[in-house]
Amino acid sequence: MIGFNSMMQVLTLMTIFILVIISIIAIFYIFKSPFHYPYFYHYFDISGKRNPQIEDYIDRFFIEDNFRLIQMHDEIIQQWKENCKKIIERSRMKKYRIKQYQSCLDDSHAFVFFFTRQQTRYRQHNYVKSSYKITQNVSTFQCDYTYLKRRNDQLKEINYECTLREYYSKSQRKLLTKELRKKIMIRDHYTCQICGKYMPDEVGLHVDHIIPISKGGKTVLSNLQVLCSKCNGKKSNRV
Repeated sequence: MIGFNSMMQVLTLMTIFILVIISIIAIFYIFKSPFHYPYFYHYFDISGKRNPQIEDYIDRFFIEDNFRLIQMHDEIIQQWKENCKKIIERSRMKKYRIKQYQSCLDDSHAFVFFFTRQQTRYRQHNYVKSSYKITQNVSTFQCDYTYLKRRNDQLKEINYECTLREYYSKSQRKLLTKELRKKIMIRDHYTCQICGKYMPDEVGLHVDHIIPISKGGKTVLSNLQVLCSKCNGKKSNRV
């Protein structure tokens, strides 16, 4: 009989313990914040790049017609805020929920961009060495919607032809790379845009700034053209 009573006491204590644990869990979930800020995340792979500028990568991201993703996410944030207000209105702990909501807000860091690098690691098994790649986060840049919209508006003004840093660079000639020259040649069919001379062997072929750099011309596709050496000499520094 004593053994039975001891067993009942043990069961009672276990029941009380379980009820206490359940109560603690219930209280935790009741007071836990239901608000989680919807950040925007994007990753730029800078493997093999030296001194990359985050602004350049964001500009190229927009040049590739990706600002719509930023707009869409801003709409998601605004909808999330509306849903949060509804949760607060339905709550019996309005003041407490309002504090949780306000502490969760982070509009100034809503958009998060990561620089990552691919790094090679090695493992050895049965005396055989093999390589594998890992992605490592190098740095992080956070900003608000206003900053990104302002940057996109500036790019729109220059027709998304290059990054803002390139557009305002004082070394415009250095921006005329071999890759850009080739792109202009192919676009203009290796043909002088004044006299029509065809130069497929590229002999005597020049890539000219339509508006000269000395007069504010930029090294962008719309301001570049193929000219033969004769026409380029005649044009000189004129528009």
